[in-house]
Parts: sequence; structure tokens; C-alpha cells
Amino acid sequence: MTKNEVFTTTIALSIDNGSSHVKVIYDHLDCSFIFPNVLAQPFGERFLLMEQGDPLDFLDVQITSPAIESDQYRHVYVGNLAIGDEGILHEIVGDKAVQKKAQRPETMVTLLTAAAYAIAKQHEDAIKRGKRRIKASVNLGTGLPIREITKFRDEFARKITGGVHSVTFITTPVFKGVTVEMEFSLPTDISIDDVSGVYDLEATSKSHLSHKGFGIADVGGVDMDIAFFRPGLDLDQRHSTGAKIYLNDALESIRNEVNAQGEELLASTAELTLMLVNKEYEIYAEGKVVFDMTSLINKHMRILAEKVLKFARSSWKHVRYANEFWFIGGGAVVLQPWIEKINAELGLPIRFDTAEHSQFRNVRGTFLMLDHALKHADEVAAGADAKGVTENGSGQD
Repeated sequence: MTKNEVFTTTIALSIDNGSSHVKVIYDHLDCSFIFPNVLAQPFGERFLLMEQGDPLDFLDVQITSPAIESDQYRHVYVGNLAIGDEGILHEIVGDKAVQKKAQRPETMVTLLTAAAYAIAKQHEDAIKRGKRRIKASVNLGTGLPIREITKFRDEFARKITGGVHSVTFITTPVFKGVTVEMEFSLPTDISIDDVSGVYDLEATSKSHLSHKGFGIADVGGVDMDIAFFRPGLDLDQRHSTGAKIYLNDALESIRNEVNAQGEELLASTAELTLMLVNKEYEIYAEGKVVFDMTSLINKHMRILAEKVLKFARSSWKHVRYANEFWFIGGGAVVLQPWIEKINAELGLPIRFDTAEHSQFRNVRGTFLMLDHALKHADEVAAGADAKGVTENGSGQD
């Protein structure tokens, strides 16, 4: 096989395109990665000292896609490479947060970049041997917030499945010069984000949710999805709802107040989110603390926790069978200390997912559903083949 030949492959992957971070699982549950949902339009050429490092930290991509119309999204830095770049930065805050996830160009950019990276990672050995073109058939599982699922599902699906999408890695180490061409299918359609997370919770935790009536909120950087389930994991469509909470905007306010000290101490809300998830409230420079964010964070997060709890309770009070309420998602990890402090006075049966798994619940649940659908499709196909052989005798000419 020559270097210029097209390498063909098939991959199954799930993507949770969160407002703060993009989470991906491919091939099986242990193959996962995450990167900040930050884009930057490059300013000038990227200066390289060495072509080394983790490719995930240097996602420099050129995209050709029928789903991306604007030239400003053709060549972009994605994730960690975009943070702190001098170019025009795109984060899901302000006007971007107001837009529907299904209609933001950033959603398609990060989805295509994530899929291309997973495919390249899957075939890293072939790339190291000189392969430069990969053509992939992608079985994708992905979701939308509950407030968007009815109105925007078809539009979003058409963007994904409507043609061939091409991603070329420009200066990315290991994958430099590699082009990945992708055609997508959606075996499980477009799912509802927090509903997917419930399936993973039931499959992997000891909570035995299928025997209960409960509510669950997926708290993200912009959206908060609230779903209710009757015993047997029966989704209550009438009471399930969603709201925008704008956690990212609160983090942006904190970042601006910190940076008002005269230095760019925090480059992005994604960086601040990671600090809060890790309970790191002090900023270090030159080996010493230059800013303690504790009081600032307490002020903003208390207000947001009250808002989130108010949304949850206003829905929950009408659902008589729901005996407990769960919080999952990266936003839940960030807000948990403040929600628990407020609930200490209320005494509500509130449960939090483990911080280790909370961010990945939706993408794991989506992958489980995708994997099940693909295996079931194989079984159906095998059954049909067996039936054909039986009906036609030996099946030989």
C-alpha cells in the first residue's frame, strides 16, 4: 500500500458537545478524551519550536464541510491550542450562549474536529508509517439539550449526515498533513443529553434507578436539562424541561474581575472551569499566590446555585412520584458545594453523581446506546442472512 493510497475505516463514536468541554468516546468505553470548547481564528502562522507534544493539545485544523458556511471557521485552532492564542477567540459565552446549540457553527467545528482526531488516534500506527489520507464511515451518537430536541433535531441531523466532511491537521504533531474524510450515520438518531446520562448511571452505579421515580438535572455551561422518570426508566415527557442558566457567563464575569488586576491571569472560562472542578481557587505566578478567588467565586456561585435549585424545585414540586433528585454534568461538579450548603437548610433528597464520572455520563450513556444499536443491527442482519439460507436451501448456486 503506497503512502498516497486512501486508507478506509469504520468507527463508532459518541460526542457530548458541552458548552465548556467536548467529551468523546470511540471504539469502547475506555477510549475517551476531552478538550475545552474553545476555538480561535489563527493570527499569522503558528511558530513551532519542535513538532512534539500530545496531538490533542495542538488541534490546528482546516475544515471543508457543507455544514460550515463561514470562512472564519475553515482554519481554526481548537481546544487547548486556542486558549491564550492571539487570534479571535470563540467561547460559548455572551451572544454565543444565547444561540441554539444545534445552530452554532462552533458545534459542528468541534464535532468534526473531535471525530477526525478519534479516527486519527485509532490509526496512529498507520499514520506513523506514512499514511496521509483516511476515509471513514462514522457511526455517531450525539445529543441536544431537551429544549432543542423537538424543533432542531432534524436540522442538526441533516448537517451531520448531509455529505462528506473533510478535516486536515495543519501543524498538529504526529498527524501533521493528515486528511480525514468522513461520512456520518446516526444509528440512534439525535438523543436527549441528560436522558443518555441516566442509562449510564443505571448501568454502572449502585443507585438502582430503574426501581425508582426520580428527577435528574444535567447542568452544563449554558443549559440545564431536567428530566423525570417513573419506575422502569419511563421518561415523563410532560414534566421534563430545560432552562438556560449561563454558568459560562458567570465564570466570564469572574475571569474579567480577576484580569482587571492588570494581568491576563485567566486566559479563558474553560481554564477557570477546570480550576473550579479541581477546587483550585488560588492563582499562582512565579511560584507564589498572586490572587485568591475564594470570596469572588463564593459570591457568584452562591447566586447561580440558588438559581439552579430554584429551577429544579419548580419542576419537581409537580411530580409526585419523584422521591429523589439527581445532579450530573460538569456544571453540577462546579456548583455542588454551594447547592449542598443551601440544601443543608432545606433537607431535600438531592443526590450528586461522583465528580470522576459526572462530566462523562452523557457521552458514556450515548455510547452504550450506540453500541447496543449497532450490535442489534448486526444480529438482525445475521438473522436475515440465516433466514435467506434456510429458504433457499444450502444458499449455494
